[in-house]
This record gives sequence, structure tokens and C-alpha cells, in this order.
Amino acid sequence: MYMNLRIKPLLRGLSTYIPWIGQRFVRTTGGTDSARYCYSVWLRHLVMAGKNGLNPCPKTVAELGPGDSLGIGLAALISGCERYYAFDVVAYADPERNLQIFDELVTLFKNKTDIPDQREFPLVKPYLDHYDFPSHLLTDDRLEQALIPSRLKNIREAVCRSPHSDSILQYRIPWYDTNVLEKASVDLVYSQAVLEHVEDLKRVYRAMYLWLKPGGIMSHVIDFSCHGLANHWNGHWGYSDFIWSLIKGKRLYLINREPHSVHLSLLKQAGFRIVCDLKNQSQSGLERQRLASRFQKISDDDLETETAFIQAVKI
Repeated sequence: MYMNLRIKPLLRGLSTYIPWIGQRFVRTTGGTDSARYCYSVWLRHLVMAGKNGLNPCPKTVAELGPGDSLGIGLAALISGCERYYAFDVVAYADPERNLQIFDELVTLFKNKTDIPDQREFPLVKPYLDHYDFPSHLLTDDRLEQALIPSRLKNIREAVCRSPHSDSILQYRIPWYDTNVLEKASVDLVYSQAVLEHVEDLKRVYRAMYLWLKPGGIMSHVIDFSCHGLANHWNGHWGYSDFIWSLIKGKRLYLINREPHSVHLSLLKQAGFRIVCDLKNQSQSGLERQRLASRFQKISDDDLETETAFIQAVKI
């Protein structure tokens, strides 16, 4: 455990007990401050939905943890979705950044830009068979209707003004209540490397089930790695609960340390049918005897699963 321990994350966690020091570590989330990143992520979820025989034309979408901008959701709206809900625990996104990304996204769609691949974003999942612009999903007719100037103007105006109950764009901070959305009102719920940060996973999977329409889709990339909190990619499973509590400190969220199989189990318990489970596996950085007691019985498959892309349907 001690060879695996990184001092900086431990000090950062301890600093949260001293407010005037802990505030120095408030920072952005990364990723969604780039229009090309947001474009790539949205189209990957869309392409995989089409590949898996799921609805590639959702009208209403919801995102968990949009981060530094609402860019992925804006990409969804620009490509033809009619309403977008964004849920986060901290208000990272701001209108100025959203407007800049919106304008850049419009250009990307108008140019039918190929999907930025792993050479540009090596850490972004899922990987695709090819990265050509998905003209089979975003057809000329669909794009023509989606990119009507008056429609784009309405989306842009929604970004500028404070969301209201009738807005096509809803940004709700913080969200903890399953009643923030009407039941059976959403076609797609997605997230990109967010669910590993959620503390009450059972409640969140249940909430997504309630929000989705019958046959609705959930599409998630989940990162099971230590997020730089240990010397090995899965070193967080070597920390005792006590050491982990010190690393987390008083932060609202960090990572929940739940492995791949726990997510699958909670999905099924909530009432979802899994249609896609693409795992990216890496050799474990820890020998089994170095795992903390709570993770001693973790399966070899979980121990080596670093990320997963999961799509499931509400049944």
C-alpha cells in the first residue's frame, strides 16, 4: 500500500479540512472545453447506438456531469435533438464558453467533419471501426433540417438566457432528486467518464430508469482507473478505507472505486437490458495480496478492466 501511495493526492484531501487552503484546489474538469472533443464524444455515442440497433435519432437527451461546458449536449441539439437536460453537482459551465463552443460546433457539422479519432484524443472512448462523418445517420435531409438558421438561432439564444421550464436547454445545479425530470420523458441518457464519480450509484441508475421512456437508451463511458490518485492505474483498490477517507477529504465527490461488475449488477437491478459492454483491459498494477481487504475478492476481470463503454435499454 505505501509504495503505491501518492503524497500529493493525500495532501490535497487533507487540505480540504482547512477552507482557505482547500479552495486553492478547486479546478476545472477538463475535456468539454474543446468543441472538437465534444463533437467527437457525441458522434461516438450516436454511431455506437446505430451500430447496436438502437435509436440514433433521440429527440430528448439528458447528460450527467457535462463539466466545463455543455458542448456535448449542444452537439446533440445541433445534430437534430429537440431538448437537452444537463445535470451536475457544481456549475462549471458558463454562457461565454458555451457560446464559443456552440459556434465552433456549428462549423464542424456544416462541414461534415470526420470524427476526431484516437490520434487527436487518445484517451477518449469508445474506439470506432472508422471515423468518417456518419452520413448514414446524419443524412443530408436530417442535417438540412437541423441546420436551418432560425433553428440554430433559437439554440444560441437558449444558451444565452437563463433556462426556464419551456427552454430547449435545461442546466440544473445541483441535482440530487429523481423528480428533477418528468418520468418517461427522455429518449437517451448519456455520460462520459462520470459514473465513476457518483457516490450513490444505485439511486442514480434508478433515476435514469425512471427518466427514460420505455425502450429508451442509456449510453455511458466509465473509467475505473485511479485518476492519478495512486502510482498504479488501479492502485486505488490498494488503499484501505481509512487512507481513502483522507485522500477524499471533504470534497463533494472524487471516485467511488466501484468496479465494472458492480455497475452491470446495478443496471440489471434497475431494469435495464445491456446491449453493449465494450471493455478496455490493462494488466493489473497490483498483485492480489496488495489489495485492500474490501477488494480482496474482486474478480480478475474487474481487476483488469480499466474502462468500459456500456449501452443499455429500458425494458
